[in-house]
Amino acid sequence: MIRIQCDNCEEVLEIADELAGTKYPCPHCGDINRVPAAATIESKVDPTGTPRTSERVDKAAAAGYPPDTGPEVRVMKVRRCWARSRMIRFALAVLVALVGAVGLVWVPVTDQVGWYYALFVPMTLGMLGLIAWWWVARYTASLEITTKRTVMHHGLFSRSTSEVVHDNIRNVTVDQSFLQRVYKVGKLGIASSGQDGIEIQVNHLPAPDKLREIIDLYRPL
Repeated sequence: MIRIQCDNCEEVLEIADELAGTKYPCPHCGDINRVPAAATIESKVDPTGTPRTSERVDKAAAAGYPPDTGPEVRVMKVRRCWARSRMIRFALAVLVALVGAVGLVWVPVTDQVGWYYALFVPMTLGMLGLIAWWWVARYTASLEITTKRTVMHHGLFSRSTSEVVHDNIRNVTVDQSFLQRVYKVGKLGIASSGQDGIEIQVNHLPAPDKLREIIDLYRPL
């Protein structure tokens, strides 16, 4: 089974091995994606019957991802979670916004209209603004993993990037609080051999352990 990420909607697609090297329509958005050719790994045996181990096994291709060899292609691109990473605060914000909205509906039937408007309008608009800010902040940072490097894109209107080549990665860290472990989100950090500290660090990423496993597939371990 080959796994690729749709170029348009970023959903992970599972494609049969016999479709390697062809074009495949995304069932979610209809976008046409090119399926990378699967790496052929042949097991060779010497005359004595002992397998030859001199050939490097492509771990990524064996796991169903684009092969490590060949031209650079994108494996996946992920954005930060905007609700799951702060579930308690998000639920409280939604609850307060709903209370404010119900209060605005109830205000016209009361005598103290001015006081209640002064209470419920800021409550509703403030919580809706906070939720909207969390949603916009989701698009200010993303992590792109290719077969050769990992790139962090940061910024909404102005953009900056930071990248680390997989062959130079010294350490990959995952930091999660208890609630982040429950909701399967966390902070991913990448340090290269030429730097002292963490070079790439993105918080609120979904399934950070899975992302680390994918990066490790393309590292010379």
